[in-house]
Amino acid sequence: MVKRIGVVVCLMLGLASPGASGAGWFSKSIDQLTVPKDPASVGYLNLSKRHPDGADGPTEFATDYAPGAALQRLDQMRGFLASFKQLSAQVRSRLSEAELRRAGNSSGEMQSIGFHNIPLIVEGTLLKQDYQLRQVEYELAQLRHLRGEATEQAVDRARRAYAEATKRFQAFWDTKRPTD
Repeated sequence: MVKRIGVVVCLMLGLASPGASGAGWFSKSIDQLTVPKDPASVGYLNLSKRHPDGADGPTEFATDYAPGAALQRLDQMRGFLASFKQLSAQVRSRLSEAELRRAGNSSGEMQSIGFHNIPLIVEGTLLKQDYQLRQVEYELAQLRHLRGEATEQAVDRARRAYAEATKRFQAFWDTKRPTD
């Protein structure tokens, strides 16, 4: 399965066909994919600025939608859920069952099991996707190195990124358990 993913990525980037180059898809560093500049290209994104006080589109794309930023936002969401759970406990005796049901997500089961497991699945998915991406980037760096398109340092950077993603997912797997 993993090898197939690597082959699919290579085919998508044109690395498996003779004379094709994936250089248009990668920045000078193998570490970060670039968005195609040509609107006619597959994968082109029109990353216009989305908020007057926000960063320009490409900066927002690169920073706000990265795995680390997503995990920080997930922790923030866990805080929101904890606050909602506290507030629910304070008003539970003052509201009828029907009022609590209308508010939604106020049952003890949802607040103890759901509020734990749902963010856990999101966190695991983010870490798994980062792991898989780093794995494919490492395989791609190795292939590019064989073709003379990447340095040994680029391969080593990709290997280190893959090793770090492996550690992050393994730590998650070993320490963050679902509850029932």
